[in-house]
Amino acid sequence: MKKIHLRIVTPDRTVVDTPVDMVGAVGSEGAFTILPGHIDFLTDLRSDALWYRYEGQTREMAVSGGFIEVKPNHVRVLADSAEYLEEIDVERAQLAFKRNQDLLVQARAAGQSGTDKEQIRQLNASLTRAAVRLKLATKKVKR
Repeated sequence: MKKIHLRIVTPDRTVVDTPVDMVGAVGSEGAFTILPGHIDFLTDLRSDALWYRYEGQTREMAVSGGFIEVKPNHVRVLADSAEYLEEIDVERAQLAFKRNQDLLVQARAAGQSGTDKEQIRQLNASLTRAAVRLKLATKKVKR
């Protein structure tokens, strides 16, 4: 079977750099799957799950933000963060979700007194990242 080379990079590390059978992710236009020979495209990534099939097994990770570039022979992902399911600490994910939820409620309540829209946007993004991590961490626990 033909392979497509997947490289996932964050500001901290190279997470994946290997040939795979297929890749799936969620961009601004929705979910998509990439196979070897796919047409070129570039899109932003949503904070969500990214998965790939490698040696008969599917690996999943939480990614937040960034871009994905697809060429017929390779996929490059530049993400703000990327964590495999097994790297996610469920308790930390729950605490981060609750903390971000509380901060967002406080910021919205203060919004009438001039809370910065950018601050609320950043808190929304942080809450989404925490929710994705929590969703995937919980999935890991159920397995």
